[in-house]
Order: sequence, then C-alpha cells, then structure tokens
Amino acid sequence: MEGGKRWEVVRGSLLNDIQEARIRPGDKLPNDLELAERFGVNRHTVRHAIKSMESDGVLRVVQGRGTFVAEDATTYLLSPRTRLTENLLSQGLLAHRQIIGTMTVEADAKLAEVLQLPLGDKVLRIDTLSFHDDIPRTIAHNHFPMSRTPNLLDAFFGTNSVSDALKRIGIDDFSREWTRINARLPTEREAELLQMSRSRPVFQTENLDTQNETPIKYGENVLCAERVTFAIDFNDLRGAGQKSA
Repeated sequence: MEGGKRWEVVRGSLLNDIQEARIRPGDKLPNDLELAERFGVNRHTVRHAIKSMESDGVLRVVQGRGTFVAEDATTYLLSPRTRLTENLLSQGLLAHRQIIGTMTVEADAKLAEVLQLPLGDKVLRIDTLSFHDDIPRTIAHNHFPMSRTPNLLDAFFGTNSVSDALKRIGIDDFSREWTRINARLPTEREAELLQMSRSRPVFQTENLDTQNETPIKYGENVLCAERVTFAIDFNDLRGAGQKSA
C-alpha cells in the first residue's frame, strides 16, 4: 500500500465486504487491533478509515460497545391512523418495547395546553425504548391525561403497543391529529440508549392523538435518523379530510 492511501484501501476493502454481504447490517466489526493486523497497517490508519465510513453513514460507532455496520432504514408511515407496532409488523419486522421509566406529573403550561387540561391535572408519563429486530430505534416519552385514561399503566404491562393498552381500558379507536419533526444531535443518554454515535443526528418528533377530538396522548419521540424513513399516506389524509368535512 502507498503510505498516503492506506486508509482508503482499508475503507475500500470494508465497503466491498459490506456490498458482498460478507458483513451485514447490524454486524459488529473486529476491533481496531484485529483490523490493523488484517490489513498490515497501524491502528491510526484503521481509525481514519472507520471515521470516514461513519461520516458517510455506512458504520455506526458506539462508545464502549464497538463499531457496527449501519442498519437499513425502517419506513415509518405518517397518517391519521399511525400505529407504530402495526406499521413495523407489516414490514416483516419484529417489534417490542421496553419500559424505561414511569411517573405521574402535574400538567405544566405546555401539557395543559396541548392536552386541553387544567394546570396541575395529573398526567401519566410512560418512557419506552422500542426495538425493531432487536435494534433500538425509538425513545418515546408519552403523556396520558389520567382522568381520561384510568388504569392505563396496569394495562400497558404485558402488551406490546400503546393502542393495545388503550383498548384494554375501553379506548378502541383514536387518530393522530398532528406530528412535528425536527433534527438535532442526541444527548449522551439518548446515544447510549439508541446505541449510536453522538456525532450522528436524531429526529425529534412531537405528536398528538385524540379520540372524538379529545386529546388522549401527547408524545415526544427521539429516533435514530439513519434507521428511519418517513412516508406520508396522502390517500389516508384525503379520507380523513373528507370525513371531517
């Protein structure tokens, strides 16, 4: 190898391994020392190649865990009938949630406005981490007005989706009023939970679900940007518009 081009040769060889499926999305790469021995270069050269591939979104580096081939993006459908779990299962993906925190809070000015509650009303917050095919992709902070969703926390345990938990307490149908999306870098905790690099972006979304125009859930979600593609169902949106008209 030419001295100035060694990292590019390492990069090219690893890209070829990925393209030829010798290493697949989600696979962990050998450590720097093993790669340096394989290519007959020093660890600095290997790190240069990996940094370049991470910048291109080909690899993800997780502090304390190693370097992984970036996974294919999951399509997340945005429509009035958005259901995350059902959306994933329709794509042949296994989906499950892990509860990472629950608490009862008093509605501050923001929650009172968005959930149409008096200030100080009790709100149940459930924080979850969602996995698609055992890959963490979404952190969700969901807020439910306790007066409208009694016994929801008990119903949530043992089920795999928010919609199923709501059905258990008698809320059989609800619709998405709106979703807002922006992009930013993750916090240290978010990067840890999502097993991603802090140098890669996340999508931050806000959404409101209602039943008969009454708010029942306000959500704040954080999604690894490289693992999700948003899609909009315009037919569903047109149908909702005609129904409301």
